[in-house]
Amino acid sequence: MVGILKQDQGATKHVYRLVPLQDFTTGGDIDWSVDVGQIDWQLYKKYALSTEEIKFIETRVKEM
Repeated sequence: MVGILKQDQGATKHVYRLVPLQDFTTGGDIDWSVDVGQIDWQLYKKYALSTEEIKFIETRVKEM
């Protein structure tokens, strides 16, 4: 999301306006205590990503 708006090395508040905020507390809607793959699927569901969008992410983003 940042890459869409960032055109130079500057990183103003404007650049981050499309990045969704997450609740990382235990009361949030995502269980952050599970493995990364399960967190990914929770986020896909939360943001109602299509099969095509999920496939795009899974084939282009390397697991860390």
